[in-house]
Amino acid sequence: MAKWWILIQERFSPLSYVPMIFLFTWANGLYLTTSTGSPWNWPRFAIVFVLLLSFFFRMRLFDEIKDYEVDLKVNPTRPLARGILSVSQVKKALFILILFELVVAGSLGLNPFLIHALAIGYSLLMYEEFFIGDWLRPRLTTYAVTHTFVSTLLGLSSAVAMTGLELTKLPSSALLFFLMNWAFFNLFEFARKTFAPSEERNHVPSYSNIFGCTGALLLSLSQALAGVLLIYSYDSNHLLLSAMVLYMIASLSYALLRTEKTARFFRGLSGVYLLLHYILLIYVLGV
Repeated sequence: MAKWWILIQERFSPLSYVPMIFLFTWANGLYLTTSTGSPWNWPRFAIVFVLLLSFFFRMRLFDEIKDYEVDLKVNPTRPLARGILSVSQVKKALFILILFELVVAGSLGLNPFLIHALAIGYSLLMYEEFFIGDWLRPRLTTYAVTHTFVSTLLGLSSAVAMTGLELTKLPSSALLFFLMNWAFFNLFEFARKTFAPSEERNHVPSYSNIFGCTGALLLSLSQALAGVLLIYSYDSNHLLLSAMVLYMIASLSYALLRTEKTARFFRGLSGVYLLLHYILLIYVLGV
């Protein structure tokens, strides 16, 4: 267990991931319980939270395996690259986690089981890079958006797990709401791979390297705008819009100065904004 704790600390920091997953699960579950008039159930939420925690951790492990060969050359200090755990050990853990998720989702009902199984199936396609990895890997943006789409399915999974609702009975606004997750996970993905010119490294692709600092910033901001507009069509509360505007204004420092300090500020700000968005969303939905 000590070796697994090393990997978790370095590659799945509880201080970063647990609050995000908690808020993500809460917001998506709250949306559907509120929309359908279903009662909120905290014990059930705890189960759904553990279910999504397992899913997100499993996706992190997928990435560790996929990046292993590159990490040996570019990031030799990462846990797998330096031999803390072997690839075979991680694969065994993945198998156990998939079984665990299926059992937990099944305990919540047939509809939660089917939706989560769909999300698991999509995550396995992600692991195989949709069987077009040679074409997909050099296309960083396309690679990202095909992978972050899983957040839409996860949002749906957490919502259905909280209510047990059949897909045919989803409210008309559901598609827009769950697509919001895709936009915000794109934002997080784009921002975390946006750097100052002095931070760029050979053989490490980034959006700032591909699109330039201004282009990378606009790419991230476009996803914040898209996500907020999707929610605005559901609820025209100005809190979400105001937070987005403040985030955009503060982010301009990166494109204007293009220093390591402003790049780090932008990446950190984007992570904070992601959490703030879901906190505000929970407030708008009625806690």
